[in-house]
Amino acid sequence: MSRLWLVCYDVRCDRRRTKLAKLIEQRCERVQYSVFECPCDEETLERLLKRWLRVLEIPEDSLRVYPLDERAKRETRVFGSPPPYEPPDFLIL
Repeated sequence: MSRLWLVCYDVRCDRRRTKLAKLIEQRCERVQYSVFECPCDEETLERLLKRWLRVLEIPEDSLRVYPLDERAKRETRVFGSPPPYEPPDFLIL
């Protein structure tokens, strides 16, 4: 079952930060410089996290993933940008 995840990072090295951002952008929607909304199920998220974490140098860097339930998504207040990301009902491959 798909849910919405809020993904954010703090990466010190420009090269690692750029690489991580490009990986996250493959599956998630950027809503601020280092903040993304990612609709996916937990199994997909675990696969993504394995890829993303390989880029980081822990504890120098950090990555946070927050689950957003339907209530949080519905009550999100957004000013100055598009509303929370809604994935399309279909994909064209």
